[in-house]
Amino acid sequence: MVRTSSVVAVFAHSVVASAQSYSNPPEPWGFFVNNTIYQPTGNQSVTYPRFTELQDGTILATTSFTGPVPPYFPVFESKDGGASWEYISDLTDQVNGWGMSAQPALSELLEDVGGFKAGTILGAGNSWNRNGTRNGTHIDLYASEDRGRTWQFVSNVASGGPPNTTNGATPIWEPWIQNYKGAISVHYSDQRDPLHGQKLAHQVSYDLQTWGPVVDDVAIAEYMARPGMTVIAYIPPIAKYILVHEFPVGNSSSYGSHYPVYYVLADDPWSFRLHEHQPIVVQTANGSSKAPNASPYVVWSPYGGELGTIVVSDADSSSVYTNRCGGCLDGWKEYATPAGAVYSRAIHILGDYPDHLMIFGGEVYDDFGLHKLVPFSATVVDLGVIMGDKKGGWSDN
Repeated sequence: MVRTSSVVAVFAHSVVASAQSYSNPPEPWGFFVNNTIYQPTGNQSVTYPRFTELQDGTILATTSFTGPVPPYFPVFESKDGGASWEYISDLTDQVNGWGMSAQPALSELLEDVGGFKAGTILGAGNSWNRNGTRNGTHIDLYASEDRGRTWQFVSNVASGGPPNTTNGATPIWEPWIQNYKGAISVHYSDQRDPLHGQKLAHQVSYDLQTWGPVVDDVAIAEYMARPGMTVIAYIPPIAKYILVHEFPVGNSSSYGSHYPVYYVLADDPWSFRLHEHQPIVVQTANGSSKAPNASPYVVWSPYGGELGTIVVSDADSSSVYTNRCGGCLDGWKEYATPAGAVYSRAIHILGDYPDHLMIFGGEVYDDFGLHKLVPFSATVVDLGVIMGDKKGGWSDN
């Protein structure tokens, strides 16, 4: 669906207005807190932020955006490390008539795949009908060959039943797009397997048109277990990929978290099934154990020593969780940040600035439907300051 020009004008005005509202505007490639990308109005809300950094340092960011019917994913661009943002397009549902309902994903092709050249931007999301009959969940793939200005439907990756988180229902959720060896894999949460209430799986394509069989990534023998929300990063010093996911098991909790965050290390992003997942656990000041909770995100930075730093975010706190020993089980530490909690909060290490940690902002899960109008925002903090290696404050430049 094509939006009217009046809605386009709303986006353009909001981005400009947010930039002008700062008495001390964020500096390009600097550090800043809660820089507004888009300010929701009316019944709009933003959550589940996602992004990709292009090879030239340009950042494209989007979000699950509720309010419009049918829904879509607005796309914004920053060429200065998140200091300023420009609205550039909408990623819309072009095939189902349902809208792009939730859980966006963005990635840049790093190699030619099929007829698509390196530099093509890939977008995906979960399409379902929010109004009337909920006919299914479709993870569809789109491509942009003009840096996110326009989008074309490419293929349906996978389809499931209507959105329903009850065990025994058959939807699919939460796509993640992964480049690997001249192919693309799309990883997602899958409720269709009768042996598992939910599992993590992926499918591979060498042409973006046809997709291989469903391959398990994390599938727990206990039916009630529901690993969810795959995010993957590469750790060069140890030549391993890390997958993080939440791991609810019925009504139980782990280290005080109902959706504790686990991780898996593997030699490649297609073989996580061969390795055991492990919990992220930190020791608190009073000697107790704590686990991050829900919708994790993971990145790796070369900053922080020989093995760099793994950084994990969760949905329920402003903190981040770091590991400087290549993912060793007892190496996790928690550090405060000035950014707020967000449902499925995304984080990013700027490509040319390994100590610049970007944290995207939006609404928390419990505020859905309350019309709090929390901005889609970006915070950039110094990873060295966060972890206590350097002296400084949140707003140092």
